[in-house]
Amino acid sequence: MITSDLHMHSTYSLDGNNTIAEMCEQALRLGLTEIAITDHVEWPPNGAHQRPDFDRYFAEIVENRARFASQGLTLLSGLELGNPHQHRAEVDDLLASYAFDVVIGSMHWLAGQNIHYPRCFDGQDPYDVYARYFGEIEQIAATVDCEIIAHFDRIFWPGTSRFGPPQIERIERPVRQAMRAIVEHGRILELNTRFLTHTPGWNDALLTVLRWYHAEGGQFVAADSDAHRTAELGRNLAVAQQLIDAAGCTPYRRQAATIPV
Repeated sequence: MITSDLHMHSTYSLDGNNTIAEMCEQALRLGLTEIAITDHVEWPPNGAHQRPDFDRYFAEIVENRARFASQGLTLLSGLELGNPHQHRAEVDDLLASYAFDVVIGSMHWLAGQNIHYPRCFDGQDPYDVYARYFGEIEQIAATVDCEIIAHFDRIFWPGTSRFGPPQIERIERPVRQAMRAIVEHGRILELNTRFLTHTPGWNDALLTVLRWYHAEGGQFVAADSDAHRTAELGRNLAVAQQLIDAAGCTPYRRQAATIPV
């Protein structure tokens, strides 16, 4: 049974809707025992830089960690870095300045386009876009000091909406190379649980990728919600468990005993 969620956003993210305390309260209602608040650090192509006020953020983490520990919830600090391999100096400085428990590396921008929208495929062969996307994930895994690699599955959301579920075997080589890099550099692959019941779905492709990850030596998969509001916490954990089991992997859970209260 999956009882942790290491990827979610509070009001310290521009697109977050609930406070840290509210996310903790919802996690307890769902029976979760370990969560990480991983707010966004982004460098959009327009030159802006988005990051929380981490001094205030950590003060709230410490306050809520003490508040909820007695109720059985381990609260971890964290952040989600968007395209961090393209901003290495700033990333390294940030990670040296604060002691984050969980660091997530994600792809949010490809060739200047937001990968959350189907227009990132405009005028291109979708399988070329998929291949380039996994090439960037490989670079994140190889060059950025992060614990979790998120969003391997994110590119399939807009892709499926425009072209239908992907024929994943057409991009086996770049996907396997990305999975190999994740394993070789000691990262953990994340499975985003938010749309695992979406129709039309892409779960067959996800299962194939998870099996390739396992074949490359990957053991643990972090099943995380990427929740931006309390209603998204805990979504589709049973489906995630089934996919992880079918791939021969194990749900990832950090050692809570190492986190100070």
